[in-house]
Amino acid sequence: MQTFKELISITDFTKVWKKFIVQYPTKKDRFEKFSMLYEKLKLIIPEDNETNMYIYINVFQEEIDGEWICTNAFDEDDDSLSFDVSGKDDEWTGYSIASSKFNEWLGYYIDKKSLDTMSNESFIAHCLWEMTFYYGYDDTVAR
Repeated sequence: MQTFKELISITDFTKVWKKFIVQYPTKKDRFEKFSMLYEKLKLIIPEDNETNMYIYINVFQEEIDGEWICTNAFDEDDDSLSFDVSGKDDEWTGYSIASSKFNEWLGYYIDKKSLDTMSNESFIAHCLWEMTFYYGYDDTVAR
């Protein structure tokens, strides 16, 4: 089982950033902050994953009638899609993991089905967005 830390360790940030700005273009002025966070994440020791938490990503596409449906067939560079990053534990109960500390994120396992639908770079980009939503770039202080 691959952890988020292992995925980050083998993935180049510049490629992650290219995917990040496709989906979150209003944040493209934050390259330096995200780059520094990425390097910080490589150095943090992951927390033990006692509940066997997995990071998974559901992808939603808006239909003509305005309804959003979950889809498994998509172009990861389609900026009209919505990506929902969540966690599931050993009881396969779903959770928001936005408020998880960075060392917890790093110890979480990667849901293979989610990763099979997109590149490592896109998976990480969506996780970076989610993990900075609650804490910003420093998980010692909530916003």
